[in-house]
Amino acid sequence: MPHPQSKRAKAAKRQRAAERRKQTADDRSARVEHHAETEARRQSNRARRQRRARVWNIAAWVGSLAVVVGIGFGLWLALRPGPELAGVERPPDAGRGHVASAAYSSGAPTSGAHASQSPTCGVYPTPLAPSLAVHALEHGVVVLWYDADRPDLAAELADVADNWDSHVIVSPSDNIDSPIVATAWNRRKAYSDVVPEVNEFVDIYRQRGPESVPCDQP
Repeated sequence: MPHPQSKRAKAAKRQRAAERRKQTADDRSARVEHHAETEARRQSNRARRQRRARVWNIAAWVGSLAVVVGIGFGLWLALRPGPELAGVERPPDAGRGHVASAAYSSGAPTSGAHASQSPTCGVYPTPLAPSLAVHALEHGVVVLWYDADRPDLAAELADVADNWDSHVIVSPSDNIDSPIVATAWNRRKAYSDVVPEVNEFVDIYRQRGPESVPCDQP
């Protein structure tokens, strides 16, 4: 065994010290590398969570926006005014309600108190009572009146009514001043003949009454 103060012992001591320093340096380097890897994973996980949170926030915002847009569009559809036909008269609303006997200022009324019964849709060979007609208008029916002295108009108006499966009534009248008067709730227009616009009137104003009630065919 070499003497502790010999050159060989000192060299061995220095070598062991160098090895310890190298091992310490290696351990330190390994710890630094491990720490760097751990920190990188932590930052990566944090970034992934932040991206996921952003995606969920965006999805929630888009979903909320879609709900708001859907509600707004539904309200717009429900509240928007319907289309109007040029030249259509808009008489003042005379109210609603059921009465035993009703009187009207026009032979083709468009609103007002009316009979409690509701007529079926279709073509009437004899004049329909105005109080029944007003009740039909309240349910969204279009009533096409024609001059009782012009029976030739009945078949043409029946052809118009055949274009629709419900909510159209054709009836003669003894109390109108024009060959044809088309009526809906608070809407009225007179025609001298069965022109294509009569069908357009039905298309625009049918089922626009204050109540939505089926109108069974006879």
